[in-house]
Amino acid sequence: MRRVIQWEQVAATAYGVGGIATFVYLTFFDDVVYNWWNWILIIPINLFLAHIWPIYWLFLRPIFE
Repeated sequence: MRRVIQWEQVAATAYGVGGIATFVYLTFFDDVVYNWWNWILIIPINLFLAHIWPIYWLFLRPIFE
């Protein structure tokens, strides 16, 4: 029996992995100095940007870099 690749599943998995990778990058490797109050704002912003990661990497990051 031949197995057929479900491209929707591959695309959804790639989108999820890209979102997790973007969140990890923004949270730990973007040279943000966390203190006792700003993490309350930065973590939700990072979560939002991780959900729209293609827009972030293609448009927002080059503009604000």
